Amino acid sequence: MALPNYRALVCIALGGGADSCNMLVPTDALAFRNYTKRRGSLALQRHELLPLRGTDLAARSYALHRGMHEVHELFGSGDVALLANTGPLLGPFRRPQGIRLPDLSHKGLIACWHNGASARRLHSGWAGRAADVLADQHGQGPMPINVSMAGRSVLQLGRYSAAVDLCASPYRRSYQLSPAGSAGVDFSYVNRQLAERAIAAGRPRLVRRRTRLRDTAETESASLIKAAISDLPEFHTTFAQDAFSVDLERVARVIAARRQLNVRRQIFFVHFDGWDHHHALLENQAVLLPMLSRGLAAFRDALKEQGAYDDVTTFTISEFGRSLESNGSGSDHGWGGHHIVMGGAVQGGKIYGNYPDLTAGSPLDIGAGSFIPTTSMQEYLAEMLLWFGIPIAELSYVLPDIAKFWSARARSFPLNMLR
Repeated sequence: MALPNYRALVCIALGGGADSCNMLVPTDALAFRNYTKRRGSLALQRHELLPLRGTDLAARSYALHRGMHEVHELFGSGDVALLANTGPLLGPFRRPQGIRLPDLSHKGLIACWHNGASARRLHSGWAGRAADVLADQHGQGPMPINVSMAGRSVLQLGRYSAAVDLCASPYRRSYQLSPAGSAGVDFSYVNRQLAERAIAAGRPRLVRRRTRLRDTAETESASLIKAAISDLPEFHTTFAQDAFSVDLERVARVIAARRQLNVRRQIFFVHFDGWDHHHALLENQAVLLPMLSRGLAAFRDALKEQGAYDDVTTFTISEFGRSLESNGSGSDHGWGGHHIVMGGAVQGGKIYGNYPDLTAGSPLDIGAGSFIPTTSMQEYLAEMLLWFGIPIAELSYVLPDIAKFWSARARSFPLNMLR
């Protein structure tokens, strides 16, 4: 039986570990004092913030970085929701003293987010396994469910499926404004390395099958998509010309060709590199956060233009948040971070999850203002996947650890963010 409608997930990875402490700032008196005291030279002043209407479940007030005017408007219109303090957890959070820390390196947590599992290293990703579940069940046809704008990644590698690669160039432009003499890490390259190792892992028959699926997706399917989008009229919506917005415009064009391609489900992966801010954090955020904000707003407008906005949910991930405290001019690796979710199905204008207490020595603080996540990565991804159409009975295949955090007997989505 064919699926009754089209749905797409657009996963935006902020490569390098985005510092979201200045993206979403608590503004009630005590929390803001703690924020400014602990952030030190990295703290934003009140005049540099865009106040958000409403509060979270604890009746606290918040604001966005002043460079995020478009996201501020999208939040006000109910198009965007924010999720506070989420990240990979090895098990349910009960008491800070008993928490187990995952590997907080870039590669370690990229692997967690791509695998969809915190405690094990898998040779496939949650989006790839979602495609395994749906591709043969609902009349999708030969076109792969997964489409990458960033080359190969474990995230979109399944046991029986691979992704179409629409990456414009294997050499991605990084927007990190690194100090003279330092070199930023190309996290798109890290993603490709992890994917190549995953493809080559396992028994020879599995390796041959994966290689064949990958090659077919990257040649035949990519050619079909490129031909379909080349015939489409231009959008009235104007996108900026930075690499992130260019990728989102191309995603919007592929979605516009959904009927020609005969697809009912698609997962897009967009990699926005340049967020590894051990240095020059304020200068980098002044460039990158407006870029993120403008890109999301244009993408919303392009989807509305083609009548697909209600059918697409867009969300950010990043391997980790960063430390609240400064290392001098930047921030170091942390754990929990804050994320943006946008779409017609989003119950927006709200802050979900639990923002951590920023007081020095608070129970969630594992040092320097790096906070234990209060919402697991698994619950966040499960929210997206259940809306996308993964049957509850198959969710444990797609997210092997989900039973630790959410029961299939629950009568609602894990976060109640999507409808």
